[in-house]
Amino acid sequence: MKHIKIIGHFLIVLCMTNIVLQILLRKEMSKEKPIPTMKIPALDSLAADSKSRESLIMQVILLGQHKGGLHENEHIDLCPACTASPRSLKITEL
Repeated sequence: MKHIKIIGHFLIVLCMTNIVLQILLRKEMSKEKPIPTMKIPALDSLAADSKSRESLIMQVILLGQHKGGLHENEHIDLCPACTASPRSLKITEL
């Protein structure tokens, strides 16, 4: 029992030390100046180009699935082979 009390006291002291160090660290971090950010137009256009590239890749994948018959009766928005009619809601009863 004596060892358990010693270990318990040690853990309590360790936890208190951890809390104090975290408070001190937070105070030091609040003193730092915020990191300046730069606006780079080329980076913004690169991000837009990558989004359009991803949508083209998705269209090719969906076209392959359409030709393979994986989504025959469904209307997928990005699939170029699906009809342009609005999607009808399918109601299923339990």
